[in-house]
Amino acid sequence: MVQWRRNLWFLSIAVFIANLSFTLNMPFLPRFLEELGLEKNLSLWSGIMISVNFVTYAIMAPIWGSLADLHGKRVMFMRSGFGIAVTYVFMGLAANHWQLFIFRAMNGLLSGFIPSAIMFVATNTPEEDMGYALGILNTFIALGGIMGPFMGGAMVQYLGLRMIFYISAGLLFIASALAVFGTKERIIKQAVKVNLWQDLKSIMANRSLKVYFFCMVMLQGATYMIQPILPIRIAELTRGNVELITGIIFSVIGISLAIGSPLVCKIKKANYVTILLGGLLLCALLSVVQGLTYSVLLLGVQRFLFGFANAAVNVSGNVLITQCAGEEMRGRVFGTLNGLTAFGAVFGPLMGGFLGEHLGTPSAFHGSAVLFVLAGYAVWKIRHKAVDVLKSRVETCSCLE
Repeated sequence: MVQWRRNLWFLSIAVFIANLSFTLNMPFLPRFLEELGLEKNLSLWSGIMISVNFVTYAIMAPIWGSLADLHGKRVMFMRSGFGIAVTYVFMGLAANHWQLFIFRAMNGLLSGFIPSAIMFVATNTPEEDMGYALGILNTFIALGGIMGPFMGGAMVQYLGLRMIFYISAGLLFIASALAVFGTKERIIKQAVKVNLWQDLKSIMANRSLKVYFFCMVMLQGATYMIQPILPIRIAELTRGNVELITGIIFSVIGISLAIGSPLVCKIKKANYVTILLGGLLLCALLSVVQGLTYSVLLLGVQRFLFGFANAAVNVSGNVLITQCAGEEMRGRVFGTLNGLTAFGAVFGPLMGGFLGEHLGTPSAFHGSAVLFVLAGYAVWKIRHKAVDVLKSRVETCSCLE
């Protein structure tokens, strides 16, 4: 097997297991906070617990990206995978919400397993196969997101919340071993000394890249705005089997993401700028509709449809950013992107928690729609100036046919 394909399949399995472990416990943080004795401001604290992870991650992401360019991404798999596993063990041992807060912050400092996999594929895959490879990788990431909440919802009922964290840790050890020992990396030597500030200035000087970065930050903020609120909203709409239903609704978006990611690449004569705009518009409309529904069944259907729009934005955004960056800079570009999108994952949950606490849970969905509209407007303004080098590259997707 060609090395880049071997890398792709090992990493695809690794990110599937890793994302499964991440999403195994994430939907149940509000419930865990209740178990730890928190009685007031549950929506706000749920948002804080998600946000703090990304605050510390945002600080470290550009540094990890630069180190990945210098020493390779396989080292980053070891650092993030094994490190996060240890923090999950600590979370399972937490005695109160303040301890959980500290362990979530530690988790963020070491995070970056899936971004490292994306960087690895972006720098070790032939240019003509980039869309195909990123589509496959996103599919397996989505599959992990399907299985995690569903399995977590079933396990919580029989094993308890703390055991979920220990299982997550074990799965991450397996994912890390696959990523480290199953891949072979081509490290591109740096032509210039790494300078984080200079990297950021260079990236921001590229108008198209700057807009795509803004778009991905808004996507992250809008997506994570819902995370602390969705379990609480589901509990408002149903009374029986809340954990299982929560797991299912968190899972359905993963199903549509898994189906949608490769479909985006199969679009004939794909214009990724147009796909990005269409995906953002659909995300905004579906977010508004989700905030208006009072049926848990309809909410599940709407989340499923939302996953297709999310897939369009994710895949097209990543491909456009990859094409805007020089090969020797891609690690640093994605490292900087991960740091900036982490800020979206910081303000998103905080804003969602605040809106849910003061204006009701539906308001968080409407707030996320506003962010999607802002991102779409920014992309719309550069649509004629953006150089979409993949618009006629049908061969990129030919391997999926």
